Amino acid sequence: MDRGARTQTRRKTISALLALASVTLQPASLAVAGQAQVRILVFGDSQAQGLAAALQRAYRDSHEYRVLDRSKISTGLVARAPYDWLGQAHTITARDHAGVAFAMFGANDRPPVRIEGKVDAELLRAFTDIYGARVAEIAQCFHQGGIPLVWVGHPIVRDADYAEDMAILNAITLSRAIANGASYVSMWDAFRGPDGAFTPFGDGPDGQTTRLRANDGVHMTASGYDVMAGMLLQVVEQYKNGSVIIPIPAAMRA
Repeated sequence: MDRGARTQTRRKTISALLALASVTLQPASLAVAGQAQVRILVFGDSQAQGLAAALQRAYRDSHEYRVLDRSKISTGLVARAPYDWLGQAHTITARDHAGVAFAMFGANDRPPVRIEGKVDAELLRAFTDIYGARVAEIAQCFHQGGIPLVWVGHPIVRDADYAEDMAILNAITLSRAIANGASYVSMWDAFRGPDGAFTPFGDGPDGQTTRLRANDGVHMTASGYDVMAGMLLQVVEQYKNGSVIIPIPAAMRA
C-alpha cells in the first residue's frame, strides 16, 4: 500500500464516520441555547490526553469551540481504584454541559484473559461481561445526561499480543457503546502500514510521511494525535449540523 493507497484508506474511513444514521440513532445537535461556545469534552487515559491536546491545537484560533480535557493518565476501566471512571462519568455529565464527548481508553486496560500466553475462552467471557458493563454504564450516563458520546477505538499497537488485546477491547467497546446510545469511531485501519501491520510512520497532517507513533509502540506522537484529531473534526461538524454518525461497518471494527 503506497501513500496514495493510504490516503484513499483514510478518506474511506472518514466517509464511513460521516455516514448518517437514519434508524437506530436520533439526530443530535451541538447547539446549546445561550451558550456562546461549542464545548467538546474529551475523557479517558493518556491516549485521551493526547487527543484532547490535538483538538485544542486544532481549535486554538477558533472562538466557536472550546475543548474540555477531562483525561487522567495511568487510569482505565479495568481497575476502579484509585480513579473511579464510573463515578466520574456521573460527575462529568452533571457538571460539564458539553455538546459532544469523546472517550478513549485502552492503554492501561489490557484484558487478563491469557493462560501461558494464549487467550482463554472462559476468562475472555468473564472479562467481556465485566468490562462491557462498565462501558455500558458510562455510555448510558452520557445518553441520559443528553451529551452525545463518541467512543474512539484504540489504534493498532506494535506488540502482537498487545495488538490482539486492543482488538478485544475494541470489539467489546464497539458492541456495548453502540447498544447504550453512543457512537463508535475506529482508528485501527487509519494507522496501519502498507502491509496492514503496525508502522511508526505514516502521512502527517500536511500529507508528508512522518513519525506518527511514540517509541513505546502504543501512544502517538503529536503528529499522530493531530491526524487523529483531524479525522474527528469532521465528526464534530456532523454533530454541529444536527446529524449523528452510524456505527462503523464490520470491516472496520477492530
